[in-house]
Amino acid sequence: MKTNIKLFFTAVIVTFFSSCSNDIINKEPLDQLAPETLFQTEGGFRSALDGVYAVMKQDFYGYYFGIYTIPEAISDDLLGSANSKDFSFDNSLGAMYPLAYNSATGNVEGFWRISYQAINNVNTIIKMARASSLPNKDAFLGEALGIRALLYYNLYRFYSPAYSIDKKALSVPYRFETDKLLDVKPRSTSAEVIQFIQADLNEAAALATNTVNSYRISKTAIYALSARVCHETADYKNAIVYSNLALTDARYKLDNTLAALQKEWDKDDSGEIIFRIRFENTEMGQNAALFAIPVLSSYPYLVSTDLINLYDKTKDLRFTVYFKNHPTISNSYYPKKQAGTRTTTASASDPGNIDLKLMRVPELYLILAESYLQGSDNASALINLNKLRNARGLGNYTGTDLGKEILNERRRELAFEGFRFTDLKRLGLGFKRADGTGLLANANRFALPIPQTEIDRSGIAQNPGY
Repeated sequence: MKTNIKLFFTAVIVTFFSSCSNDIINKEPLDQLAPETLFQTEGGFRSALDGVYAVMKQDFYGYYFGIYTIPEAISDDLLGSANSKDFSFDNSLGAMYPLAYNSATGNVEGFWRISYQAINNVNTIIKMARASSLPNKDAFLGEALGIRALLYYNLYRFYSPAYSIDKKALSVPYRFETDKLLDVKPRSTSAEVIQFIQADLNEAAALATNTVNSYRISKTAIYALSARVCHETADYKNAIVYSNLALTDARYKLDNTLAALQKEWDKDDSGEIIFRIRFENTEMGQNAALFAIPVLSSYPYLVSTDLINLYDKTKDLRFTVYFKNHPTISNSYYPKKQAGTRTTTASASDPGNIDLKLMRVPELYLILAESYLQGSDNASALINLNKLRNARGLGNYTGTDLGKEILNERRRELAFEGFRFTDLKRLGLGFKRADGTGLLANANRFALPIPQTEIDRSGIAQNPGY
């Protein structure tokens, strides 16, 4: 059975990448495609920007799987299956979950490679937009800067120690549009990378528009990402400012019914989604198999008991949307949240695709709650926490430990979206799973190793502990 599945998986990969072969971005770097011709029209800019999103969709190790499976495999919300018949398409169960990853691990190398491929392309767009005289060049420039900020934020998040722990620690090389493609850039510090990200976001916010939908980076998405960066770096005052700016966009609001939540996670249909990487129904792919593959009877991950115990199983609308009883292990659940069925073809044992929902409204209310609390405005913190709780079928919080409840609500709402990993890092917390695996607080392995291929190419230093 496993052999047949692997053959099916290989065939899908070949088809998936073949289907991208006509995309102008995917053929070769933009600097080799006469960009002065491509960017003479607004249609050329639009095609180039959409091509960057297409690059982010390539490769199981890139955003396609890695944006979720890498951080979730380095946290305590999931418990790896001990059944040899269970498997994960990107091998996160075997390579990342045991916490034994190294500089040659495919997930580690692939996310770095895809990220910098997208950055190289978006830098060409930024460079050409700055020199353009087209009427809408500023909107294209703003979107491109927003994409670059998002790409670098996630590189920082994966390959750097937490900003709150060591701002001077080496992070990642920040390549600008003025850098030549083959220039070797040194690793910037975490403080420098955050500064560069915020500069990109500030410029982007002044230029971007809200004429694009959630399939592309909008002004609202830029505000939401700015709020996330400020929150993570303990700039709580500005985290409040940017969260509130993002929430002024009336297109996006909290879902407050079970049916709406089911549509969000099963069918990718929700007004909560501010930015997603979109997969059309016609696109081949398998990323609905991130953590569970019901159509192939493979369940690589179970949900940890301590996460399950945070929910009110009868009142919380999220419970039956996020979790499902494991078919063979009693009193256990598997993650249902990222196993949407919009493009699933069960008769062909094809899990299909889901949209990668990278920015959602609930996160903003959680940022507001924690940030107001850090500023000693407990009343505003409680108001924002309760807005989310009420939307999820829960009453107002009446306990005495508001700070703990806000963090618990982050864990409940944002489960399987990669945030638990980030919270453990920024708060200086360790974790220990039921199987005995885990990391101590501030362990070196909270920062992934720099890929050996990059060290061989550029000579940059490896992270401590590898």
